[in-house]
Amino acid sequence: MAIRFGIENQLLYDALPTHPAGSLRRLFKLYLDLFRHRQSLILMVRRDTLLRLKGTLLGPLWLLAQPLFLLLVYSFVFSGILKVSFRPGGDTGDFALYLFAALIPFSAFQDGLLRAGGSLMENRDLLLKTQMPPAVFPAVATMGTLVQEVTGLLILIVAAWLMGYVPGVTLVLLPLLVALRLLLTFALAPLVALLSVVIKDLGQLLPMLLTALFFTTPIIYPLEMVPEEYRSIIEANPITWLVQSYRAVILENQWPVSDLAVLAIASLLLTLLIGALFMRLQHRAKDFL
Repeated sequence: MAIRFGIENQLLYDALPTHPAGSLRRLFKLYLDLFRHRQSLILMVRRDTLLRLKGTLLGPLWLLAQPLFLLLVYSFVFSGILKVSFRPGGDTGDFALYLFAALIPFSAFQDGLLRAGGSLMENRDLLLKTQMPPAVFPAVATMGTLVQEVTGLLILIVAAWLMGYVPGVTLVLLPLLVALRLLLTFALAPLVALLSVVIKDLGQLLPMLLTALFFTTPIIYPLEMVPEEYRSIIEANPITWLVQSYRAVILENQWPVSDLAVLAIASLLLTLLIGALFMRLQHRAKDFL
C-alpha cells in the first residue's frame, strides 16, 4: 500500500509543468514514434478489424449490415410508428436521417475512447516485453473506428439521396469532418488510456460519462428545443459542433465553417496538451500494469 501511494505521488509530481522546450521535445518524440511504427499500427488495426469479423457468416458484409440495420430500425420506429419529424414542417422520414447523421460520429468517438481505455492493459505483455511505444495502442483504438464510420456515412448518403436529400457540393467537407472527429478522438484517447491504468474505477465511470455526454449533445433532439437557460451549456460541448456539422454538410447543404474552425483549434490544443502529458507519464504508468 505504501509503495503504491509513493508511486501515485511520483506520478502527480511528474505531471507538474516543466520547461516548454522539454514538453515540445516529448511531443515531437510521440509523433515520431508513431511514424516509425506506422506499419505496426496499420497491421494492428487490420488485425483487430478482421478478428471482429472472423468466423462470421457474412464476414466483411457485417460492416454494411450493422449500420444499414440501425437505419432501417430508426426509420421504422420514428417514421412508421411515432410519425415524428426532426424539424418543424419537416417530413416524418427525416428524423431517422438526422438521428443517424449524429449517431455515426458520436458512436465512432465513443467506441474509440472505450477501446482506448483498455488498450494498455490488454496489450500489457507487448508493452512490458517489447520496445513498442505505449502511444501506439490508444492510436490503434482510435484508427479502428474509421472503417465503421466511413461505411455508415456511405449508407447515410445513399439513404438520404433516396429520400430526397440530394447530395450537394458541401460533401467535399465530409473528409475534413471525419479527420476532425478522428483528431478529437486521437487527442483524448492517450489520456483515457493513461488514467484507466492509474485509476481502475475509470473503466466503470467512463461509460457513465459518455452516456451523460450523449444526452447533453443534440443527437435525439434538435438544438432549437433546448431551453435558453441551458443552451449555452449544450453549445459549449465540442461534440455538438461536430454532429451539427455532419448534419449541415450531408443533409442541409450548408457550410459550417465557423464550427469547423473552432473544432479544429480545440482538437489541436487538446492533442498538444495531452500528447505532452502522455509522453511525460507513460513510463511511470507501467508501474501500475
